[in-house]
Amino acid sequence: MGKRAEQAKKRKRQNNGKPVAVVVAEPLTPAESTDSLLLPEEIEAAILVMRTLAENPELLADKEMKDVKRGVYDLHKVLVEGATLGSSLTSRITAALKDYRFTDALVLLFEMYTRRMPPKLGALQRWVRECDATSGADGSPGDPEALRCLDMILRIANMGEAGNADLPGESSDARDHVRKVRVWRARTRGEDHPDEVAIWDRMQNKTLFGPAGTEAQKPYPGFRVANFVRGADRRPPNVYDSTVWTSEPGTIRLTPAASRRAPTKVPVPGVPGAFQVLDVFTPDECLQIIQAASAHGFERDQAAEGSALMKTSILARNFLWLADTHFLDHFYSQIVPFVPASAPVHGGVGGGKVRGINGRFRVYEYTENQLYRPHIDGAWPAAGLHPETGEYMHDSQPADDPLWSRYTLLVYLNSDIPEDTGCTTFFLPSNEMGVMDATSVRPIQGSVLCFPHGDTQGSLLHEGSAVGANGGKLVIRTDLLYEARGFGQFKPATAGATQASQD
Repeated sequence: MGKRAEQAKKRKRQNNGKPVAVVVAEPLTPAESTDSLLLPEEIEAAILVMRTLAENPELLADKEMKDVKRGVYDLHKVLVEGATLGSSLTSRITAALKDYRFTDALVLLFEMYTRRMPPKLGALQRWVRECDATSGADGSPGDPEALRCLDMILRIANMGEAGNADLPGESSDARDHVRKVRVWRARTRGEDHPDEVAIWDRMQNKTLFGPAGTEAQKPYPGFRVANFVRGADRRPPNVYDSTVWTSEPGTIRLTPAASRRAPTKVPVPGVPGAFQVLDVFTPDECLQIIQAASAHGFERDQAAEGSALMKTSILARNFLWLADTHFLDHFYSQIVPFVPASAPVHGGVGGGKVRGINGRFRVYEYTENQLYRPHIDGAWPAAGLHPETGEYMHDSQPADDPLWSRYTLLVYLNSDIPEDTGCTTFFLPSNEMGVMDATSVRPIQGSVLCFPHGDTQGSLLHEGSAVGANGGKLVIRTDLLYEARGFGQFKPATAGATQASQD
């Protein structure tokens, strides 16, 4: 039996004894193609050929393999540099991460690090999103290779703050790349509000609106629809429609000043720029917000196309609320003594004065095992209603007085969450390259977690960690707004977008 016959016999054994037909097809022209340029059987045959050559490299010495080697080289070049993405270092990193080629991405990221080339904010957010290093429902770290890339991305973004570091190790254990520092709580349970309301427990027992069986008023008094977008018209397209509700002044009854605790600020240890303001809202105010959201219903959120379909996060349901000016003024007055008076300045950009709170609230409902992958928040404009027509506006500010967000605000509406779950977890580079320190902030009802975003340097990588068994987390995501005119351009989210980062 000749050499080629032996090789054919070997291929037959590798395919469970089933003969494989090698199809040689003429290239399809655009006019001849229907749904795809390649038929499934052609793809299957190509995969078989590549696997056979990888297992039998001596075949590549044959003269007839010359064109095959050229074709494989061209394909490899496209995979490494990214099809239609250009050949810049930033584009090559994006292409590698998108294809889950984390080792290639790490090499390119290290080159960027050694050349001291900070990325733009958009690239930084895109890289973090493509890593998709979602933690497990049990709190275990995500993909170890993705975590190594995340660590290097953070070091590139904050090169001015990086200390001496060793080269990355070769461990494949994700636990070696994330070091859990602590689950931090801003105060002890004994110091919690004496009138704290177990809102999640009420939701499960169907006593949210009163005694068991009490039905909610629909629509909830004082609320009306401000904007509605069908799923296909959302940007990016979504499986589900989106409704923005707005409230009339006084709809949420505010607790009198004499009956409420004074807010206090507590910095988050080891997380630069992050702090928690306690007692911004009373338990009753938190309850009213969830009553309104539950009466109208939390909407589902699922991308209809694009790379988001491949991500591991299970998006929380949400209620979009354009808060009224009366409520916003109260919120702002509660926290303004504690927030930075001016936006951070990096590279000569920033410094605008603080002006208010974004009225577009995303009220999220996380249930058991739901989490949101590590991400970096982007800047948002000031949403509102047109002063004359009442139309909902993604950016309601005049062109000569733009306001863009520079800090994330997370309002925790409930504390009855299974112990040490449902936290907001921050990831920061440690003093050892390849390893990140993780600090988890425990939600406290009525408190607000504040941290910087909207710039390459200083923006914090964080995730909405999984909620424990039978539990739920209720949280509002909004933003602190600063003057943008004359202080640099911080690109807001795409006009008309309804999907935001979740925490």
